[in-house]
This record gives sequence, structure tokens and C-alpha cells, in this order.
Amino acid sequence: MKRDLTERLESAIAKTRPVGRAADAVAGWLTNAFQAKALRPLKLFLNGSWFGHPLHPVLTDIPIGAWSLTIVFDLIGLVTRAQLGVAAGLTTGLGLAGALATAATGLMDWMDTGPPEKAVGAVHAILNGTATILFAVSFGLRWQRGWPTSLGPFAVALAGYGLLLAGAYLGGAMVFHRGVMINRNAYRSGPEEFVSAVSPSELEEGKPRRVDVAGEPVLLVRSGERIFAVGAVCSHYGAPLEEGKLLGDTVQCPWHASRFALEDGAVREGPACAALPCYETRIAGNRLQVRLRP
Repeated sequence: MKRDLTERLESAIAKTRPVGRAADAVAGWLTNAFQAKALRPLKLFLNGSWFGHPLHPVLTDIPIGAWSLTIVFDLIGLVTRAQLGVAAGLTTGLGLAGALATAATGLMDWMDTGPPEKAVGAVHAILNGTATILFAVSFGLRWQRGWPTSLGPFAVALAGYGLLLAGAYLGGAMVFHRGVMINRNAYRSGPEEFVSAVSPSELEEGKPRRVDVAGEPVLLVRSGERIFAVGAVCSHYGAPLEEGKLLGDTVQCPWHASRFALEDGAVREGPACAALPCYETRIAGNRLQVRLRP
């Protein structure tokens, strides 16, 4: 029942044309801006490729945790008259700092999503952005009044917290229902023993070819005397890597320009954060054989 409700909500948001058009326009502007050579390194840093994990979900814990403490401190102070106004002010300020960093990383991930996810992500951002504004107002009231525990700042913060929870719900729906920023190869493996794939003569120099090996999509690339084999699906958003470009000893994703090493599938450039499955190759008779690298 809960899953049906979530899917209906996502579907309703995705079908709301003004939201979709606005989301596409903003995402297009961001994509054009961050494709520039000067800004792309910033995008890749905020995506988290260097970290081996998207940065956005890591940072979301800061505003959620800090603002949860704000609500707790305010409630305790209002009920018991304990002097917790300064503590509530500090957690409110910490949450604001964390929210700015969280928003920046979220935008970098969001611009790479498809149309349905863009619309849901836009509402997620609106809810969280409004919550941040309300907590900023609450922070300003506390500062102006000398950090007391009082009903006014608490009421504003509580309204922001409600929006924050709604935004977090949509954020979870994007990941667990829509599959945003998950590793597309998380459950891929491959044969533990060598399995016949193709004849080596079928592989052209420098031309990627996708083959099925024991039910797994594998990308084969001939480079001189060597034949490389890695997963054929980009870990970022599932793009077909056989349609990508070979750049030196890497293959570049055709959708978002992530680059993976042919030698071991490692991420050489984001926005992808997870490596590709890697396979060993050998020639037996007139057949190329492939197995998962142990």
C-alpha cells in the first residue's frame, strides 16, 4: 500500500507539465554551464567520483541531524524552561551550512537524470529549499532576540522541519524507486571459469564490441595484441558503452562522459563513482574466452 502511494505521487509529479518544463530548462542551463572546461572539474568534485561514493547522500545527514536536534532542544527548553537557546541556535546554523553543501552536490547529480526523475527531483529541491529558508528565518529570529528559547523561532523551525521530512521522503523515493545514482552493475558478476565468447578475428582494432557472456553484457576492445574485457554498462546511468569513445586506454560513456580504464574498469573520470566489472581473456583454439577476474 505504501509503495503504491509513493508511485502514484511520483507519477503525478512527473506528469505535471509546468514542473517538468521548468526542471528541463534549469537542468539544460546547468548542463551547458558545467560542460565548460573551467567548471567541469567542480561538477566532478561535487559528484563524488574521487570519494568513490556520491557526496550528496553523505551530506544530507548534516542538515537532517542538526535540525532534528534544533527541534529537540526547543521542545526541551519550552517544556522545562531549560536554557538551551544557544544550543538550538548552533544546530540551526550548522544545518544551514550543511544544507548549502547538500544542495550544491544534489544539483550536480540531478542534472544528469532523465525527465521523470528531473520533475520529482525539482519538487524535492523546492521542499528542501523552502525548509532551508524557514530555518534561516528561525536562525535570524534567535540571533535578533539574543538566543532565547521561544515559541516564534520554534514554530518557524517546526514548519521547516515538516517540509524537510517531505523532501527527504521524495529523495528516498528517487533512489529506491527511480534508481537515481545507484551502481548499475551492483549485481552483475560473470563466469568463474573461462567461457567462449567470439572469434578473435571478429574484433576490429580500436572498435568496442558488446557480447553476451553467460548472461552478462561484456565490452571487448582489441588494442594491438591485447584484448580487454570490462562491463558494457556504465555504472552511472546504465549507458551502453559500446556506443562510447575510446580515449587512450579508457572508454568514455556516451551519455555523461564518465571514463573507465580498459585495464581494470576503474573510474578515471566521473560523474560515475563505481568501477565496471573486469574480466580476463585468453584465446583457446580459434575462440576468445572470458571469465570474471578473481
